[in-house]
Amino acid sequence: MSHGPEHHVEHAEHSAHAAHDPFERRVVLSIAIIAAVLAAVTMLSHRAHNATLQLHSEATRLQAEAGIVHNQAANQWAYFHSWNIREHAYRTDLEQLDLFAPAPDSAKKREAAQKRWAGQVAKYEKGLPEMEAEARKLTEKGEKLQEASKEKLEEADHIHHIGDRYDVAELGVEVGLVLCSLAVLTKRRGFWYSGIACSLVGVAVALVGVYQQFIVLPYH
Repeated sequence: MSHGPEHHVEHAEHSAHAAHDPFERRVVLSIAIIAAVLAAVTMLSHRAHNATLQLHSEATRLQAEAGIVHNQAANQWAYFHSWNIREHAYRTDLEQLDLFAPAPDSAKKREAAQKRWAGQVAKYEKGLPEMEAEARKLTEKGEKLQEASKEKLEEADHIHHIGDRYDVAELGVEVGLVLCSLAVLTKRRGFWYSGIACSLVGVAVALVGVYQQFIVLPYH
């Protein structure tokens, strides 16, 4: 059964009280320090992985919202094109009045048709720019949401790699802690030195992760 860093700290405190050999006291003190470092690295690892999940969730939400807006834009463009087709149809009818000779006794009907078609053309000419502007606005909004979703996914990918780095750092510190514990049991300095070396490597890896997460990534 594995134990958390707080268990190692407590164990180190008890060992320190029981230790009488100066070497053993130094090892126990290093165990307490390494256990505290392990707790910090573990916290960084958990926070990084939680941040990855949150970013993925946010990216999914933005992607879904982008899909809704793209559908609205498609509907708006379809509506715009239908109005555009009708405007061209009424304009064609008006132009044909000048191309074909009027039928006998059709002046009044011709005038009424011309007036009605001209009104329709004016109506569609007035509404088309507003409809086109609304369609473009929705299209741009959907593209921005999609781009924001992509950025969230890229950030989640970076945080995920940093979390993996913290996991490696945690493993290094954990191995160092185990080796130092073996040094207490075996009274061999080799285990102690190896434990400190592994812990320092883990700390170095964790510090690289901290640098990437809190210094490089915010300005990426």
